[in-house]
Amino acid sequence: MRFRTYKNTDLKVSEVGFGLWTISTGWWGNFTEGEAIALMHKAFDLGITLFDAADTYGNGLSEELIAKAFPKQRDEIVVATKVGYDFVTHGENRGRGQREIPQDFSPEAIHRATDAALKRLKTDRIDLLQLHNIRMEQIGDDALWTTLEQLQKSGKVRYYGIALGPAIGWLYEGVNCIRERNVTSVQH
Repeated sequence: MRFRTYKNTDLKVSEVGFGLWTISTGWWGNFTEGEAIALMHKAFDLGITLFDAADTYGNGLSEELIAKAFPKQRDEIVVATKVGYDFVTHGENRGRGQREIPQDFSPEAIHRATDAALKRLKTDRIDLLQLHNIRMEQIGDDALWTTLEQLQKSGKVRYYGIALGPAIGWLYEGVNCIRERNVTSVQH
């Protein structure tokens, strides 16, 4: 496996990551917990160290799977997760398949979501926290970016970035975040 270090960080990751969307949402078939963990262990055995989750994937299940799969390997993996969707209020109404639910990028919601993710992950830090499918208005929201800086200074989040989905129609959000905000990553 080849590795890279995110620019201006000490975050070294495998060039291939393991996304938990497919094994935690039920949208791509159903996986038992044992099957999901076995896939994650196989990926780790092959040298994959980057595990990408989101609080909304399986309404928290993707983060719980990371905690269960790697209870003793926390320092050997890189945990990336996403926040921004209000799945606590609206998750059960989504049903199967890719459907947008309301988002909440308020400072309070980001703090709440981060603390909940840390609890599900059973860890004291998130290596890469990404804002999930942000829109242009969030790029200009100084309170949001101050919140991320506070989380980073507190040690709960090592680095932060954004994740843009493939089907919702973003054009300039990634470019503008690179230009205007100090993001570690842009995932698409």
